[in-house]
Amino acid sequence: MSGSSTCGPISQESRQPLLKAVMIALEGKDWLAAKQVCQERLNVVPDDPDAHRYLGQIYSLWGKRESALQSATQATALAPEDSRTWSDLGRVHVRLRQWALAIQSFARAVDLDPHHADGWHNLGTALKQIGDAERAFVALKQALLIDPTRAETYITLGNLLVDAEQLDEAVQCFEFAAANDPTLAKARSRLAHELSHRGQVVRAESLFRQSLGMDPENVHSWFGLGRTLEDLGQAEAALGCYRNVLRRQSGHGMALGHYLALVKNDAEETKWVASARIAVEQDATPDEAKALVGYGLAKYYDRRKQYAEAAQAGTRANAARRRKAGPLDRTALTERVDGIIDTYTQEFFAARRFCGIGTDQPVFIVGLPRSGTTLTEQILAAHPQLHGAGELPDLSRLAIRSLPADKNAPWQAAAALNDMNSRAHAHEYLDALRASAPPGCLRISDKQPLNFFQLAFAALSFPNARVIHCRRDARDNALSIWMENFNPDQRYATDFDDLAFFTAQERRLMAHWYDVLPLKILDMRYEETVADLEGQARQLIEFLGVPWDPQCLDFHKHDRAVQTPSRWQVRQPIYTGSVGRWRQYADYLPELVTAFADFCEEPR
Repeated sequence: MSGSSTCGPISQESRQPLLKAVMIALEGKDWLAAKQVCQERLNVVPDDPDAHRYLGQIYSLWGKRESALQSATQATALAPEDSRTWSDLGRVHVRLRQWALAIQSFARAVDLDPHHADGWHNLGTALKQIGDAERAFVALKQALLIDPTRAETYITLGNLLVDAEQLDEAVQCFEFAAANDPTLAKARSRLAHELSHRGQVVRAESLFRQSLGMDPENVHSWFGLGRTLEDLGQAEAALGCYRNVLRRQSGHGMALGHYLALVKNDAEETKWVASARIAVEQDATPDEAKALVGYGLAKYYDRRKQYAEAAQAGTRANAARRRKAGPLDRTALTERVDGIIDTYTQEFFAARRFCGIGTDQPVFIVGLPRSGTTLTEQILAAHPQLHGAGELPDLSRLAIRSLPADKNAPWQAAAALNDMNSRAHAHEYLDALRASAPPGCLRISDKQPLNFFQLAFAALSFPNARVIHCRRDARDNALSIWMENFNPDQRYATDFDDLAFFTAQERRLMAHWYDVLPLKILDMRYEETVADLEGQARQLIEFLGVPWDPQCLDFHKHDRAVQTPSRWQVRQPIYTGSVGRWRQYADYLPELVTAFADFCEEPR
């Protein structure tokens, strides 16, 4: 929390030396010297509230809980009308994670002094911690009204806006933070993370490097830079970043997982593999860390064709993730698909044929994750008249936002559209789709795979759009998902029975869309693409209505950021090594074979 004014003098200039002496000691983390300064002051003036409140901060930083509370409380007793004593008491409560008491103290501080920017900032930050976003917004904005140059407040407000999925406003806050404090590494790092999530990886790389120039010990910036360099295809440079994280914080699970997924021949490799094995096998390792490390270890062994070890690591990782995230809610998924099928019929679309806007620029690439969506987009994006926008969150975001107050199931969004609002949402989506595209692109793809749930919303927004449905052998597809570190929200990803159920529901829904959706749909089979690249690429380009260009066959040479787990595969020429990969694991993962025993792979 901010504390730029909490250690200032009350009024007399004679107290300034006390503040200066305390700050010098604190900068060196010499708690004993800082305490001595305050005690010397109290020997002369026992009732000096400044000395007591400084002591409260010193003791809390020192880890002396009871002494911190006693000193900070004494300061409020001596100066009950001084907002800074209450704000400092709140900061002690924060360090002790006593959020309700912290909020009471900060609220008292701003009641006493409504112009106390620190108090408003600290109140907003504490409210954010307990999930009271509405009051946190009010408090943080009040702090900025008082002092519009507070970089820390812009960062906190930006984080709150990220949670609320107001991403444009969040990025603007991080930009304000960086502009108002050019020396604040955290502001650049946070802005870089958000820009990276939005696909602006080149700018993100620059900001991460600026942040590290200001603070070379910042592990968040080292890790973010590593992820960005992976997106840009710079494996060795990314590995160097992960090494820098691990040297500073050896227990950083995400960095270790990414390091193991990339490393081939490295002097530190043996040490980190041993560390990873210990982490995934020890009961004391938190489940999330065990999952992050386990997925990386599974990829490490898979790349070396040590399939038994890879299966064991993957089993541990998925068990840990499942304990934390929970299983797939099959009833809710079935009801969702049933609702979509029952609601969105040919008659439904016919009655709304005047919705949306006429552009045929959007292309929706859908299917199960790891089904070839990235490969398909990479082939498309290699064409000089086409552009791949990556996996955009905007279609689902707009669908959720369009729902009326009395409905909360996202699949119902299309039913709430009419001629007017469908066009407004379509224009907003187009802005996001075109954000990173060069001017003049005939088609721009959005390869968010799970947009297959929102194809009715897409059809009413863009009645001339095209859909590419990617398919892959169900066993290979499931194995690839199971070995990947997906967002914990994707609960189907940790268990082969759940994966089989989710796959069946995706196929059932897509069969419905083939029958009723008033959009052109092209079926792209992964196995056919790797067996006959030119034939499938020509079919794809013809479907998109643009002239053939041989650059599509050199997709692996295309210099563009790729922000999916397939980033390394699509930077290589086409290969068939992933076809039938499940057979290498059949003896070690019999549950995979059993779960998909009844799946057939016939084309539509």
